[in-house]
Amino acid sequence: MDVTETLEETAGIVRLALPLMAKHGISITPKNYTTWYYYVSGKNKELQEAIDSIIEKKEPFSEKTNEMLYQHFFADKYENTLNEIGENLQEALSVIVVELAEISGQTKKYESTVLKSIDKLTENMSVQYIKAVLNDVVDATRDIRTSGEMMQQSLKETRETLKVLQEEFKQAKTELLIDFLTGVLNRKGFDETLARTTNETSDFLCLLIIDIDHFKKFNDVYGHIVGDEVLRFVAKNIQKSIRGNDYVARFGGEEFTVILPKTPLLGAVTVAGNVRTSTAKLKLEKKANAEKLGKITVSIGAAQYRPGESTETLIKRADQALYFAKNAGRNRVATESEVANQFK
Repeated sequence: MDVTETLEETAGIVRLALPLMAKHGISITPKNYTTWYYYVSGKNKELQEAIDSIIEKKEPFSEKTNEMLYQHFFADKYENTLNEIGENLQEALSVIVVELAEISGQTKKYESTVLKSIDKLTENMSVQYIKAVLNDVVDATRDIRTSGEMMQQSLKETRETLKVLQEEFKQAKTELLIDFLTGVLNRKGFDETLARTTNETSDFLCLLIIDIDHFKKFNDVYGHIVGDEVLRFVAKNIQKSIRGNDYVARFGGEEFTVILPKTPLLGAVTVAGNVRTSTAKLKLEKKANAEKLGKITVSIGAAQYRPGESTETLIKRADQALYFAKNAGRNRVATESEVANQFK
């Protein structure tokens, strides 16, 4: 959504986009909605030409086609989109003030709330903070009581527009924190989650760093497409080995991390052992010709959080344990205690 548009224009685009999606059998997901919103708005000429070409050829909008359109035109632009929304949201809120000032009998109180919200907006606004500002505006709008059908309808449309903005912020935030290839948290998502969980914990917390053994050699032999499948396969296997309140992230390349809240080091070693053994049992083969792809193993380092230490220090200790496991022959789990004992 381009927040420089008026609320009336925004509502008009939404009313056109949704029926078009239904006409072409396109499910209303956040990604598909983003694509068709910008198609109808006319802001992206290349996107319009691409979709018009598909329609003219009478090709179906399959899931693959929808994903291709989204990835090509939007996936790499999410962060820029957030910044643009943060910079222009002041104008959108100002429009809302003017509209509601004309129809509300409580303009002074409402204007005071919204104008304070506008003043809170800064150039480098985080998604969470923008959402908080929007919540203030939605709450203030909800409290207004006016008479007349036209006034009530105008208020309803304003609230719905603000809710659309909130959902877009929520979806954009989620997309920014997920690794597209594997579906787990990316490095940014890992950093934010580790910072939050270490700040919130009053109990045990452990970190695992997992490395796929000899992945480069495997990648060189079978190619990057097969290598990507291995990464997805291992990520899915790790997710099956943890609890619902644990967090998996792709740390970079062939490395993954697992954040284990409320878990002492002994419990973390058990989880790591389950990941290691289940990975070694995976049977990988090419779908095309059933060619066996060999055995995949992982090395894992485990460390327990020490209250007051930085996240960088915790990561460093888990990483040292990982290298201890690799140097000891790979396909094994090592802890920070083993690293410490080698220097005694």
